[in-house]
Amino acid sequence: MPLFFLSYARIPGSRRTGDDPDRLVFDFYEELAGLVAAHAGVERTAAGFVDRQGTRGEESVRALSGCRVFVPLYSKRYFTDPVCGRQWTAITRRALRTRAPRTVPVLWTPYPAASVPAAVQDVPEVPAEQEGPDDEEESYAAMGLHQLLDLEEGRARRITEWLALRIASAAATVPAGSAPGSLDRTALARLPDAFAAAPPRPPLRITVLAPYEDRLPIGREAARYGPGPLDWRPYGPVAGGPIAEQVTELARNLGFAPEVVEFDKVDLRGRDTPAAPWILVVDPWALGDPGTAARAKEFDDAHRPWTAVLTALADNDPQTKEHFDRLRGLVESVFPRSLREGRVGEQTAVRGLATADAFALWFGELAESANMRYLRYIQPQSSPRNTTAVKPPGVGVDEPGTDGGALEARP
Repeated sequence: MPLFFLSYARIPGSRRTGDDPDRLVFDFYEELAGLVAAHAGVERTAAGFVDRQGTRGEESVRALSGCRVFVPLYSKRYFTDPVCGRQWTAITRRALRTRAPRTVPVLWTPYPAASVPAAVQDVPEVPAEQEGPDDEEESYAAMGLHQLLDLEEGRARRITEWLALRIASAAATVPAGSAPGSLDRTALARLPDAFAAAPPRPPLRITVLAPYEDRLPIGREAARYGPGPLDWRPYGPVAGGPIAEQVTELARNLGFAPEVVEFDKVDLRGRDTPAAPWILVVDPWALGDPGTAARAKEFDDAHRPWTAVLTALADNDPQTKEHFDRLRGLVESVFPRSLREGRVGEQTAVRGLATADAFALWFGELAESANMRYLRYIQPQSSPRNTTAVKPPGVGVDEPGTDGGALEARP
């Protein structure tokens, strides 16, 4: 495996001998590879790799998967090249798993700061200025290595030597053969472009239906509640903060922009086009209040396809265990449509989830499912090609005997 992999954005143009627009890239690579080999004490052929015209794709992917140092040539073009973006994804994913390879970026041509994608954190360093008649270091910082190489042969020698030393030093910190990636050419082509502009995150509306300290059902202990409904902690302190904080984090991890509100503050009668998929998180203790139960049933009766209901029936709550049958009965009487029309997983979530892990799992599944239904609902009828959405894994799968952690019997 090579010590370093040189990543660059190809310039469109003729590839005839002597007319290669990327000639300076290869000239730089040849000199850099020789210097790295000398510093690292390896054969020149083992020092580095650069993808040239005619290079077999398998050879390039193998070098990318096994290199110890990744050397990108930064330029405005580089940050718009999808091949470079996929290479960046492959390298960063591998680095997350193995802490290798290291990255030594090169300032190839100047670029505006606004052109740098959010995925790019490494900034090209500039060597300290040396005494002497030349001002290579200052020129490198101002115009980039490409122009230095193009101005005069040998003008960028000191910068290249400095980069070679940094690459050799970085390579020495990575053990040989340290957990190379398992990419193949097809897998690389399927990787996302790390430089592509991320689409705006879709919103997700989350409503919490729960009592609070000043409005608890008679006899209900206050240990799992706070000053407001969003302070409710159905699974107790072992599960972390309030449920509102947990669902916010879960939604963000799924790529949504969550909006968490109290049940008493939502309009259940609105008939306008929905602005987002909607998740209702329910504490069955709140349904003992007739007014609250009536409003919750209104939510169920509205038949909004882009909604989902999750109920917390914690099995680590002694009071909930004691009143399990009554609480389950309240849920079934208030949400009959959701139970009747939902798939097995959705019915499980409505009837009650016993653990924080089960809640997190089904929250993710149903948030994705509600979003798919939302997207189908708002698609124009004139575009039938866009109305079929891909079902997320695990959503709507009818598996006999699976319950997702629901509390099925009184302990």
